[in-house]
Amino acid sequence: MAAEKTCKAHLTAANGHDNLRKSHAYVAKVLPNLARAFFRPSGGGEQIAQWELAKIAKLALEIEVLAPACDDGGSRLDNTEYPWQDAQGRIHVPCEHSFAGIDDSEKNLVRLIKLMRMALAAYAA
Repeated sequence: MAAEKTCKAHLTAANGHDNLRKSHAYVAKVLPNLARAFFRPSGGGEQIAQWELAKIAKLALEIEVLAPACDDGGSRLDNTEYPWQDAQGRIHVPCEHSFAGIDDSEKNLVRLIKLMRMALAAYAA
C-alpha cells in the first residue's frame, strides 16, 4: 500500500488530483519512473544501475498484482489486504503468508523502501 500511495503522490504532483485515475493498476509503470527520477544526481540520490532498475520494475509489477483489485485476470488469489481460500480449501491471511514474488532479503527491496521515503518526503514538502 505504501508503494501505491507513493505512486499516487507522484501522479498527483505531476497531473493534479482531479486527473488521478481511480485505479490500482499503475504501480508497475510509475514506480520505475520514480526510481529514474529520484536515483540520479539531480534527483538527490545516487545513479541507479539498469539491473537495479529492472529489479525494481519486477518488484513493482509484483506489488501491483498483490492489490486485490489487480488479481492478474483472476489467476492470483493471494493479496496483501484480505484472507483468501486456496484450491484445497485452506484459508491464508496476508500477515502470515510468504509472497513468492517478493524476497525480503533482496537488496533492491531496501532501495525501493529508500525510494518511497525520498519521494514521500519530497511530496510532503
